[in-house]
Amino acid sequence: MQIQTAPQTRMLKSLPKKQGPQAPPPPPPGEDPLKTQQDRAFGGAIGAGAYLLGTAGPTTYLHELGHKLAVQTLYSGTTADISIEPFKGGVTKWSAQGLSPLGEHLGSHASRSVVAMAGTAMDALSSCALFAAGYKLRKKHPLAGNAMMGYGIMNMTNSTLYAASGIGKGAAAAKAGHDFVTLQTQAGIPCWASTAVVASLIPLTYLLMRSLDKEIAK
Repeated sequence: MQIQTAPQTRMLKSLPKKQGPQAPPPPPPGEDPLKTQQDRAFGGAIGAGAYLLGTAGPTTYLHELGHKLAVQTLYSGTTADISIEPFKGGVTKWSAQGLSPLGEHLGSHASRSVVAMAGTAMDALSSCALFAAGYKLRKKHPLAGNAMMGYGIMNMTNSTLYAASGIGKGAAAAKAGHDFVTLQTQAGIPCWASTAVVASLIPLTYLLMRSLDKEIAK
């Protein structure tokens, strides 16, 4: 008696094909890569030009206004006058009869340090806000968005160079009104540390905006 076995069917697994390097994804419909690059360059140039014009008055005044507001907050019986030299800088000359209640709570050294840093704090606040707003606008309004980002970058670059200019300087520079040397003598924060912090603000703002974009896209 013969026993017939049913034919067995073997399943063949196909090996995955090796893929070569993939081409970059095409740009979104209606987007011209060359025009995008031109808008970035032109917008950045507009922002840099606006910053240079701003040093003639508005940008410098905003910095000095930070000092003035801090003086009026932390000291009593104050007089504070802002003087601007176009394209050179500005100075806030002030005097006070004593510390305000808040100033007394902070102490003389901390109050003097806050006054010294208030100008750069105003620069940082305006620059990072403009950079963040420009980042959000850059796709719909590339010229305006990139101009705002360029302005913020230029302003904080100038603040970084100002902080770095205090490295190695002592009490004489503090008496002459150098904000970061004053911070070094009053609060013990070296100018190199201040330089690193100021230089990091725009990159940190950029990383924050990118992170927010990714969260929104999920």
